[in-house]
Amino acid sequence: MRHFFILGSHPSLSVAEILTVLGETLQKDEFTVTDSSRHALIIETPAGTPALDTAALMKRLGGTVKIGVMLEAAPVKESELIALMAETLEKKRAGQKTVTFGYSVYSLDAENPVNRAGVIASRFKKVGMETKRLLKEAGFSARWVAAQTGTMLTSVAVVKNKMPEEGAEFVILSKKDTWTVGITTDVQPFEEFSEHDYGRPDRDTFQGMLPPKLARLMLNVSGITPAADATVLDPFCGSGTVLTEALQIGFGHVLGSDINEKAVESSLKNAAYITEKGLAPAGAEVRTLMSDARDLAQKFTLKSIDTIVAETYLGPPRNGRETRGEIQRMLYTLGNLYYQSFSAFKKVLKPGAPVILALPAYVVSVKDAGRAATTELHGISLADFAPLGVKVEPLLPQPIMARLGDKPSKNQGLYYGRKDQLVWREIVKIRFA
Repeated sequence: MRHFFILGSHPSLSVAEILTVLGETLQKDEFTVTDSSRHALIIETPAGTPALDTAALMKRLGGTVKIGVMLEAAPVKESELIALMAETLEKKRAGQKTVTFGYSVYSLDAENPVNRAGVIASRFKKVGMETKRLLKEAGFSARWVAAQTGTMLTSVAVVKNKMPEEGAEFVILSKKDTWTVGITTDVQPFEEFSEHDYGRPDRDTFQGMLPPKLARLMLNVSGITPAADATVLDPFCGSGTVLTEALQIGFGHVLGSDINEKAVESSLKNAAYITEKGLAPAGAEVRTLMSDARDLAQKFTLKSIDTIVAETYLGPPRNGRETRGEIQRMLYTLGNLYYQSFSAFKKVLKPGAPVILALPAYVVSVKDAGRAATTELHGISLADFAPLGVKVEPLLPQPIMARLGDKPSKNQGLYYGRKDQLVWREIVKIRFA
């Protein structure tokens, strides 16, 4: 069976998360990546492999927008697409009088996927109306929901129009001049993410917060299966986003520390909020304490932690007018903090345990005479941490990353940020030898 995953705003991170989570329950020969682009990932499981629990997968993942199953193994023509959509809806809604449907177009082409999707979508202007006509002839009261902008329906539109329950969203995946079709089975629970972010008791908007979806993604790419006996530590816990996301995906021991007393209190309040809503495992341990990350070995049991997942201190707020020299001095100071913190990490982690960090990547404008200004990302070099036994692991295999039109950071990680931000995050994975 083939499944598609529609990727989030940072496709390489989304794919890294999907492959890591799938690897927890499936062996390498039990699923194959058959195609990928900045829009979508397609995997195939051989006959006899247990069916994927896509609902559980979607509930677990942080960087995936939609999951679905492919309907046809071979590419279809436009006329076949209309008949396929109508027949699929007739079977799904047999015995019902109404049906709601829509379709989204995504490109699997490596270059200009947005433009390619637009070209294909422009050829499908009559598909919705023709499908609606066939459904009416079959006795249905059919409602076609068209994309308001672009070539795809938003997750909100799919959910609010109850397409998974009362019809379907068809996903058309184009490649060059051919296309295959799937049907969406699961949509990212955007309302839950929003509620657990904006509804939490304590939010520190001044300091900035790790987005919950990114925190969950980072936990997932650690490769540690959430379980009652699994322990995660965030030594820069802030308001507790990593801790609350860890509870929601099933970690039984959730530990946090921060040098800021208010942050420690906020983490406890927010973790209690998640527990009270019944979103944490029964009997889960939550413990936070005030501590400098460099002093962890005096505060936690040595060699007891399964994984560390954290957004490190990213440095003082920037104004965008810093000189290159000032940027380098800021990074040098942070490097010293991290070096001493890593030394403590090594002592409290179990041997070989993974560490997932969000490190700072400072956006620096570069102006060359006669040329338009460009930007560079300046960050920490983990090669400097080799004396501590730091071993960097790539988050994605190079061939898949190339297919996604991306390339790794200098620390074999992946960047997370927006064009308007002065500080991006570099997501990295390390272990200690």
